[in-house]
Amino acid sequence: MRSNRSPQEQIIGIDVGGTKIAACLVDLQGKILSSIRRPTDVTKPDATLDSIASSVKELMTANQLDSKNIDAIGFGIPGLVDAEKGIGIASVNLGWKNVAVRAGLEARLGIRCAIDNDVRAGAMGEARFGAAKGLKNLVYLNVGTGISAVILLDGKFLLGTHGLAGEIGHAVLVPEGPECKCGGRGCFEAVASGPGIAERALGKIKNGQDSILAPQGWSHSTPVTAENVFAAALQRDRVAIETLEEIGRLMAYSLQYLALAYDPEAIVIGGSVVLSSPFLFKSIQQMLRKLGNSSWVFGKAYTKDLVRLSTLGNNAGVLGAAALVAPQP
Repeated sequence: MRSNRSPQEQIIGIDVGGTKIAACLVDLQGKILSSIRRPTDVTKPDATLDSIASSVKELMTANQLDSKNIDAIGFGIPGLVDAEKGIGIASVNLGWKNVAVRAGLEARLGIRCAIDNDVRAGAMGEARFGAAKGLKNLVYLNVGTGISAVILLDGKFLLGTHGLAGEIGHAVLVPEGPECKCGGRGCFEAVASGPGIAERALGKIKNGQDSILAPQGWSHSTPVTAENVFAAALQRDRVAIETLEEIGRLMAYSLQYLALAYDPEAIVIGGSVVLSSPFLFKSIQQMLRKLGNSSWVFGKAYTKDLVRLSTLGNNAGVLGAAALVAPQP
C-alpha cells in the first residue's frame, strides 16, 4: 500500500560498503520501517553508482514510494569524502578517486541526495537517534578493522587543516609496537583494531601460553581472529581475557586523550570490535575510572557516563546516513 506519510515524516538512509549496500526507510524517531541489503558492484565507479541507485529504487518500489513521498536520501560512503561538494575523494574499499557521487546519484534517482563519510554519518546517527541523542559536543570512535574518530563541536564536524581531524587510529599508542598499514609502528589501529587484537593473542600463544585458541600449540596454520578471541573470553580462556584486558587499558589512554583534547559531553564507541566484547568495554571503564581518580584534571571531565557504547549497533550506518537528511526537530 502506498505510504501516506509526507516527505518530512520518512527518510532513506544508505550505508555503502565495499561488499554490501544496506538501504533503509526510517521514520523521524529512528525506527527502521523497511530495509534491504544488496551486494556492491565495485568493478568501476559508474557500476558502483548504478548498484547503489538500484538498491534505492528497489527499496522505494517495495514500499510504493516515489519522489512525492521522499524529500531526500542520505548516503554514508567509506573513505575520504567532500560532503559539501558531494565528491568521493578516495575510497580503497570502492576503488574510487574523485568521483562525483552526489551528482551521479541525483541524476539516477531524481531526488536530492546528501553524502558524507560513513564514520561521520555514524556520529550524526548517535547524536540524532542514539547514545548521544541531543548532544552538540561529542566524540564518536569507531573500532573495527580500522580505527577512526569523529569530533562534533557545537553541532559541527571538526575536519582540520588537511581533513585529518579524528584520524587517531594512526597516532602512536605503543612506541615501536606492531607495524601499521600506514607505515608507522605501534599505531592505535595496529594495536587495538580487530587484526591487532588477534595478533596480540597469537603472540601470547607463540610464547607458550596455553589457550583454547590453539589447543595443540601454535603452528603456521593456526587461525586466530578477533572473533575467536571474543568467543574464547566468554569461555574464560586466560589468553583471551588477558588480551582484552590489555587492549582495554590501552584504549582507555586514547579515550583520555580525546576527552582532554575536546572536552566533549560524551564519547560514543561503535564498531564491531567493542560491541562484540563485554570484557573489552569493562576493561576500558575500569582504566578510565582509575585515571579519573588519580588525576584531578581528568577527574573534572570524567564521569561514569562519559564513555558510552553505541546504542545503534549494526544499524549505525543506515541510521547515520538517514540522519544526514533528517529535518531538525
